[in-house]
Parts: sequence; C-alpha cells; structure tokens
Amino acid sequence: MISNLPNLISLLRLLLAPFMLYIDRAYLPLFFLSLALTDALDGFLARRWHAETKMGKILDPLADKVFLLTAFYLCSFELKRLHPSVFFSLLARDFFIISGALMLWLRFKSVPSPSFLGKMTTWALSLSGFLCILYESNTFNIFLSEVCLLFVFLSWMDYGIRGIKSLKNQTFF
Repeated sequence: MISNLPNLISLLRLLLAPFMLYIDRAYLPLFFLSLALTDALDGFLARRWHAETKMGKILDPLADKVFLLTAFYLCSFELKRLHPSVFFSLLARDFFIISGALMLWLRFKSVPSPSFLGKMTTWALSLSGFLCILYESNTFNIFLSEVCLLFVFLSWMDYGIRGIKSLKNQTFF
C-alpha cells in the first residue's frame, strides 16, 4: 500500500514516463522536465518529512529507470538524436543493477542504497535527455551521447565494485 506523498510521486513518475512516447512533440520538453523534477521532489519530501520507506527505496529507482530508459529510447529511436548505443548501454547497466540488487536482497534482506555516482549519473542523464529533446544539433547530440556513455560506464563499474565488495566481505553497503 502506498501511504505517503513521496511514494505517490514516484508511482506517478513510473506510470507517466511511458507517455513520453505518445505526447505531442511541442509539449514534450515541459512533460519531460515535470517528470524529471518529480525525482528531486519525492526524495526531498521523503527526507524532509522523515517518510523514507522500503517501498520508496524500490519505487524511486525503478521509476528513474523507466523514466530514463523511455527518454533514451525516444531520443535514440524516435527522434534519432542519440546513438542507439546509449539506450542499449543504459538498458544493460540497469539490468545489471537490478540483478545485483536482487541478489543482495536475497542475501541480506535489504535494498542497496544508491551511490553518489549513481545519483550524479541520474542527474546527468536527465539533463542530457532534456537537452536532447530541445536541440537537434548533430554535433551537440554526438557530444551528449559520449557524455551519457561515460556516466553509464562509470556508474556501472561503481555499482559492480560495490556489489562485489559487499559479497566478498559478507557485509551490506
């Protein structure tokens, strides 16, 4: 049961993100920005009101993944502004993170916390997705593709190293 506002905001982002594929392109930047801002809002409210929940620790990153994967599918295949490798690398990284988190959940019965680099990656990818939607410049979008791939790779390695260390030390991060 979702009983607090931060979780409702995360659920709303999760459910609305796929609509980016169907919304009129004229309204897409505003719609995207609204969804991106809900990510900051739900986390702020959860901390401010001391309303952090186990459900929120699962729902928020899941909503982020659906939001970003939808945005990068849109930018790569619908708008054709980013190289498809950005979408596929993000998809592979998220599969890796979810699989690792599930393994850690089964072993430690706790949800892993996002790393600082993971949070920065979400922020950088959100900004890149927004800029990709706004601008059609091939040169700029090649630069965005490279920045996104760098952040995806670094966060993937960070989560992998943290997961291996926690399993090796029999501790939970």
